[in-house]
Amino acid sequence: MKNKINKAFEKKRKMKLMTHVVAGYPTLKKSEEIIRCMAQNGVDMIEIQIPFSDPLADGPTIMKANQVALENGITPMDCFELVDRITDSIEIPVLFMTYANIPFRMGMQEFIINSSQAGASGLIIPDLPYDEDIGDYYKIAKKNDVHAIYVISPDISETRLKNICDDAEGFIYTTLKKGITGAGNQIQKKGLDFINFVKAHSSIPIAAGFGISTTQHLEMLHDIADMAVIGSHVINLYNENGISGVDSFLTRIIHQIH
Repeated sequence: MKNKINKAFEKKRKMKLMTHVVAGYPTLKKSEEIIRCMAQNGVDMIEIQIPFSDPLADGPTIMKANQVALENGITPMDCFELVDRITDSIEIPVLFMTYANIPFRMGMQEFIINSSQAGASGLIIPDLPYDEDIGDYYKIAKKNDVHAIYVISPDISETRLKNICDDAEGFIYTTLKKGITGAGNQIQKKGLDFINFVKAHSSIPIAAGFGISTTQHLEMLHDIADMAVIGSHVINLYNENGISGVDSFLTRIIHQIH
């Protein structure tokens, strides 16, 4: 499964695109439709969030989507089954994103094995620090052919960054700001400078997220980041105009970054 991520970065298009969906929002069936819409529009990867009651890195839009999904009764097993269904017909990499409580409650090994067997190519767990005693997370992920993706933010120390870059696989997910997710009006220069700082220490692709919502944002990132990540904005578009709103936006931006 890892090779899917590596191959995605070999595509001719200079900057890739990863989009985000919360499994079970607004319903499990609708979230599957959104995922298929994303894939059909040519996104390079899809980040599927396993809902959690306290998504501490997420802003109001994704937090509310998590709450609705939980009220719908969505469980991690529903998410594994969802990915298992879609990976039979979607060739692009699918990654699970969630918070550490979920795999710790299930058991880290069981969580990773279930993710791998479902067809996930990677795992994004932003509150799982690489340098704390978290058991064999990275070893188990590697053994089960999934990338454990590191998430870093602009307040990271250079020493810690170097250590992460030495161990990272697949790509490094850099946030453009400190704080929480959410569509923003502008990308600060310090966010762009941070990407360049990371690139100076890393030989693997850099994905940039947190606050991306416009074609102008993508233009700013085009010659800097290897991949842009859009989450809250896609959910906002769905809330406003349904699938057609998501479809129209993705059609436009995929054309832009080609």
